[in-house]
Amino acid sequence: MTHTDTAPAAPATATDPIVRVDDLAISYAAGKRLVPVVRGVSFAIPAGRTLGLVGESGSGKSTVARTLLAHLRAGSTIVGGSVRVAGDDVFALSPSGRRELRGGVASVVAQNAGQALTPSMRVGEQIREALRAHREPDGPERVAELVRLVRLPDPDAIVRRYPHQLSGGQQQRIAIAMAVAARPRVLVLDEPTTALDVVTQAAVLDLIADLGRQLGMAVLLVSHDLGVVSAMADEIAVMRDGEIVEHAATAALFAAPQHEYTRALLAAVPDGRRPGGSGHVPETATVSSTVASTAGRTVPPEPLVRPVVTAEDLVIRYGRGLPAAVDGVSFTIAPRETLAVVGESGSGKSTLATALAGLVPAESGTFSFDDGTVSGDLREPIAGRSPDLRRAVQLVFQNADTSLNPRRTVGAAIGRPLKLFTGTSSRQRVGELLTQVGLGPEFAERLPAQLSGGQRQRVGIARALAAEPRLVIADEITTALDVQVQAGILALLADLQRSRGLSCLFISHDLAVVRGVADRVAVMTGGRIVEIGPTERVFTGPNHPYTSTLLAATLEPGSTELPDVGDGVPRWRHTEGWTDHGDGHLTRNWEDA
Repeated sequence: MTHTDTAPAAPATATDPIVRVDDLAISYAAGKRLVPVVRGVSFAIPAGRTLGLVGESGSGKSTVARTLLAHLRAGSTIVGGSVRVAGDDVFALSPSGRRELRGGVASVVAQNAGQALTPSMRVGEQIREALRAHREPDGPERVAELVRLVRLPDPDAIVRRYPHQLSGGQQQRIAIAMAVAARPRVLVLDEPTTALDVVTQAAVLDLIADLGRQLGMAVLLVSHDLGVVSAMADEIAVMRDGEIVEHAATAALFAAPQHEYTRALLAAVPDGRRPGGSGHVPETATVSSTVASTAGRTVPPEPLVRPVVTAEDLVIRYGRGLPAAVDGVSFTIAPRETLAVVGESGSGKSTLATALAGLVPAESGTFSFDDGTVSGDLREPIAGRSPDLRRAVQLVFQNADTSLNPRRTVGAAIGRPLKLFTGTSSRQRVGELLTQVGLGPEFAERLPAQLSGGQRQRVGIARALAAEPRLVIADEITTALDVQVQAGILALLADLQRSRGLSCLFISHDLAVVRGVADRVAVMTGGRIVEIGPTERVFTGPNHPYTSTLLAATLEPGSTELPDVGDGVPRWRHTEGWTDHGDGHLTRNWEDA
C-alpha cells in the first residue's frame, strides 16, 4: 500500500477502485487543541472486493468507515487527505449530492440497529421509506422479498411489528434489508453481526457476499470478530491509535502477521476448537445421572446440592394470547458457577436474563434465589424485591449505548448505584471501579458520547459491580468489545468469581467465548432449552441437532470459507422427555420432521 498525492476529482472508470482513501487525517477539538484521531490512512477498494478494518475500540476504524458517507462526528474535522467514492470527493459534494450518496451510492449497516430504527414506526414502513427515498419500487412484494432476503421468518407478521417487538438480531436484519434496498455500489458494515447468533450470522454474511458479487459492490467491513473478517475480507487493514499498522491479503496476514500488535490481536482470540477456561464444573452443579431417556419427564433432574438460582418449568409471555417467549425452562446456577445460555436471536435467552433481573414477570413456574444469606422469589418484579435481593442480582445490559444517560458523566452513572446500595459514592471508589474494568479514574468526568463503544460497555460493567452483587447477568456483554478488551473483561469476571464467590448467567452467541468461560452451557431455541450440561460435554457431543447446527456455523479466525447453514429450517421436532448422556449432560428428545 502506498500513499498517493491528492488529485482533482475525475469520473470513475471501470478499472478504478470505487473507494479510494488517500493520506486521510482527522482531528477533533479539545478546547483550543486539535487531537488527532486518524493519521495518514490510505486504502482502495475495487468493485466486488471486501476490505476488513480491524483494531481495538477507539482505534479510529469506525471514524474512517463513516467518512465514506461524508460523515464526521461533531467537533471533528479533516486536516489532510481525501475520501473518494465513485470518483467524487465526498466532502466536496453539495448537500443534495450527499443525500444522493447516502443510501443510493454508499450505504451503512450500523452496529446498533436499535438506534438506527424509528421506534414509533412499523418496520415494514421503514423499509418502504428506504425504498421510496431512492425511487425504488416499494410495494408489499418488494418489502416481503427484502425481509425474506435477510432470513426473517413470517414476513407478513414481521413487517407489522415495531422495533421493540423484535430481538436485537431481528432488528439488525431489518437494518441490513434497508441498507441493501437501493442496491448501493458501496456497503459499509460497522460491526454488522454483533447482535446475531452464529447461524444467522453465517446466513447474513453469505447474503452480503452474494450481493457484493452480484452488484459489484465495494465492501468495507469494520469488525473486532476476526473469524468474520477472515471469512469475508479479501484484504485486512489493522488499525491502532488512528494509524494502519499492517495491511495485507487475508490469508497472508493470518499465516504470518508482521506487526507485533497484529500478533497480539490474534493471540487474544478465544479458540472455540479447543477447551478453554478452567474446565472445572462446581460440585453444586453436578446432576444425578440416574435418569435415562424418559418419555414422561418434562424437566432435567435436580442438582445434588442447593444452588443459588433455581428455575423449574418457567414460562414468560409478553402479552395475553402471544406465544411464550420462554416455555417450560428449568435450570440451576451454583455458587461461583458460570452458566452460559446460547441460541439464535429470538430464542428467549435475553428474555430469561431480563426476567432474572426482575424486568419482565414470569407467568408460571418456580424461580428463586438463595445464597445462604439472601433469598427471594425471582418471579417478583424489581419493585417488589427486597433491597438485599436487588443488590444481589445485577444485570449488565447488552447495549451500553442506550443504557447510559447521555447527559450524565461516567462518574455519576457509577456513583448512583454506589450511593443506593452502599450508602457512599466517593470519587476514590468510582475510580477503583473504573480501574477494575480497564479504564481509569480520569474517565469519571467524561460523557458517554466521548467514549468508544467498548469503553461504554466497560462503564456498564463497572456500574453493575458497584452493588457488590452475588450474581451477575451478563447479556451479550462482549459483543461491542475488541478481542483484547474482551479477554480482559472475561478475565475480570473470572477473578471476581474466585475472589467474591460470584455466580454468573452468561448470555452469548459467541461459542468460542462460551467455551473459554462457562462451567455449563444451556442451548435454547424457540423458547425452550434443548441441551444442557458441562461445557466440554456439550462441545464434544453427542448433541441435539440444533446444537450441532450452532457448532457447525461457528467462524474460526483464519478460516476463509463461510459455513453452509442451508435454509435455516429445522429438520426435527420436539418430543417428550430428556436423554441423559451422563455427567449432567442432557438433551431434549426429538424426532425427524
